Amino acid sequence: FRRVLFRSNKKYVLLNESLKAISGDKINLLILRGSYGCGKTYTTLKYLKDNKVNHKYINSYATPLSFYQLLYENRNKEVVVFDDIHGANNPLVLAMFKSACWVSENDERAVSYYSTSNKLDSLELPSSFKFKARVVLIFNEILKDYQPIINRGITISFNLNFEDKIKLFEEIKDEADIEDDVLQYIKDNCNEATSNLSIRTLVILSKLKRNKQDFKIFAEEILPKDEDKDLLLTMSAIKWADKTGYHRRTYYKKK
Repeated sequence: FRRVLFRSNKKYVLLNESLKAISGDKINLLILRGSYGCGKTYTTLKYLKDNKVNHKYINSYATPLSFYQLLYENRNKEVVVFDDIHGANNPLVLAMFKSACWVSENDERAVSYYSTSNKLDSLELPSSFKFKARVVLIFNEILKDYQPIINRGITISFNLNFEDKIKLFEEIKDEADIEDDVLQYIKDNCNEATSNLSIRTLVILSKLKRNKQDFKIFAEEILPKDEDKDLLLTMSAIKWADKTGYHRRTYYKKK
């Protein structure tokens, strides 16, 4: 297996090993949660493609019946990746996830859908089938109802601070075609108070720069800052108190 990107970050080293385990049929479920745009999906799909793992990527809306159909159609894949699918909090979808990720009888994972209507027949779907694929679930935040399935596999949490994101951007910039000028702008003008800071944002700004457009005016719009947080990060206690009218004790408390 080829190694994944971001070798300098322990979380991504763990992700690499987890992808190796799920591709090698050692675990049935891998859950990736946390910061959006930090490379969870990119790294996962790159690993699966580079290592020629037979997989399916799904990030669409799913009703319980359509989700059952997706599971059935991809039951013999090596890995199925579900990325923030809409409808995942439906109790029926959750029940199917439980069945798909843990063996029941005879060391098999059986997924079932029982209905009094003829919908299964019209779609040529059985009422039960064996699911052989392993599952990767990608969420920005784990849905509360998913707690019962977390212990069915491995969960990796990605909550990167600004410094971690900069290291990630530096490591991926050539692979993702991120312009040096764009990355330098981020280093000079962004901080922990910046919202919407992700790989996707840098890729968009880089495309604008290559199109001979002023990417900086776009960056000012799509990378807003929390003004209160920015003041705390960039001002001393005395200057902050003078500007806001609050006592310095409040500065240290908020800091």
